Amino acid sequence: MDKNLFYRRYPEFEEFTKELLKEIDARFYNALRPANEVILDDLDLQKKLHVSKRQTANLREQRLIGHSKPLGKYYYTLQDVLNYTKLNRVEPDPQNFTTN
Repeated sequence: MDKNLFYRRYPEFEEFTKELLKEIDARFYNALRPANEVILDDLDLQKKLHVSKRQTANLREQRLIGHSKPLGKYYYTLQDVLNYTKLNRVEPDPQNFTTN
């Protein structure tokens, strides 16, 4: 079926397709960027760390995670998140590994 005929028949799919392609492009673009250039907002951070809004506020108040606050909204870089997780890393106990 011709693409133009399909979109004439189902015009709502043309807008859906354009939005979907924009989202895919954005994800690929962010996947290729260095961690210090990927910007996350507070909701993104909550999703990445699987924590509540209150918990992200606690992390900021205790200065455990780097952030910026232009115009009243909190932003983080992916590097901030990686630094936070590295600070809280627990190394494995080598005695738990068995050699055969």
